Amino acid sequence: MRCPLGAGYGHSPAWKTLLLTGSLLAFCTGPASSELPSSASLDPLTEGADAHLPVPRSLGDVLSTSWFRGHEARPEAMIFSPKGFPGPGHTGRETLDPQGSLIIRNVTTQDAGSYTVVLETSRGRRSATEQIHVKASSSGVPLMTFPGNSQGIIQSELNYSVILQWVASIDPEPVLRWTLNGSLCGTGKKMIIQRLSLKDLGTYVCLAENSEEVYFSQPVTVMLPREFPHPHPRPLPSCSSVDSFLIPLSHLL
Repeated sequence: MRCPLGAGYGHSPAWKTLLLTGSLLAFCTGPASSELPSSASLDPLTEGADAHLPVPRSLGDVLSTSWFRGHEARPEAMIFSPKGFPGPGHTGRETLDPQGSLIIRNVTTQDAGSYTVVLETSRGRRSATEQIHVKASSSGVPLMTFPGNSQGIIQSELNYSVILQWVASIDPEPVLRWTLNGSLCGTGKKMIIQRLSLKDLGTYVCLAENSEEVYFSQPVTVMLPREFPHPHPRPLPSCSSVDSFLIPLSHLL
């Protein structure tokens, strides 16, 4: 069981500082850890969501858990010590669940990156690294399109060409992938549809992923031209309705 943030109310701040210092010293002087296979990267999160980084479960008895920002377990990057106390890397939004998994509330793009968990087990010290990808909550990166789009909509007849292009510059250079209605449909900077067919209609999004972050383009929907309804002429008034508006000439004299 790990202590959640704020646990240990019986200790004064001075005692907490002393215990944390002791935990850091014990960690620095402890035996080297063996690395576990890295877990698969979590699905990209939108800013404001909560991240949940689980503890590997196939290790037998876990005696203590500590979390760090980055690929290495450096004391200055410690989020939680083995005793469950917040470390230098704690921002106030991190907590631990009863299994020792790390929960980060209200993530931002600054939270994207690697997180290392160090486990003290009955078999020795083990470590593993998790990845968090956070996408900005803005409307996304605009695309260049041909023909031009209006409010994210391209209207085109069948058998015509449609081109979507990623034009934003990002460092490090990202890998670009295109999706159509959520399914992968291409890679690279350009999505070229030589002859538009019915299967090409739908919503396109470009995903740009580098070693630091995942970016999403603004969605662009390709559709056939809308059929605008022809205005119906207003019906002419009937003779009876015209008669009702006739005023006797004698009344006007």
